[in-house]
Amino acid sequence: DGSMLPVGAASSPKGAMLALMVELLVTALIGAQFGFEASSFFVDAGNCPRIGQTFIVIDPGALAGRDYFLDRLEVLVTEMLSDEGVRLPGARREALRRAAELNGLEVSDAMLESLRKAG
Repeated sequence: DGSMLPVGAASSPKGAMLALMVELLVTALIGAQFGFEASSFFVDAGNCPRIGQTFIVIDPGALAGRDYFLDRLEVLVTEMLSDEGVRLPGARREALRRAAELNGLEVSDAMLESLRKAG
């Protein structure tokens, strides 16, 4: 039931393996701290987070082919979105933008006056 079911929770073998792979790619390979070792970005106390980043670039055209990849991506995304509660990054922002275009924005009198003064 659902396209995301095979991964499971972080406590499942696949979920834990996915977390392990990501953590190793963005920390151990480049000398950064693990997530549980880094302090929060949102508080002043603590150590420097020393975060890491890894970029992996894959050209689908060199493998299965661009068109095939895009077709399969569409199938997967459609299936994922059929699961209740699943959203793609930016989906909420895009929905709000469309609603604002259709219905306009509500702006308080005080905000409108402030905007007018600002020019």
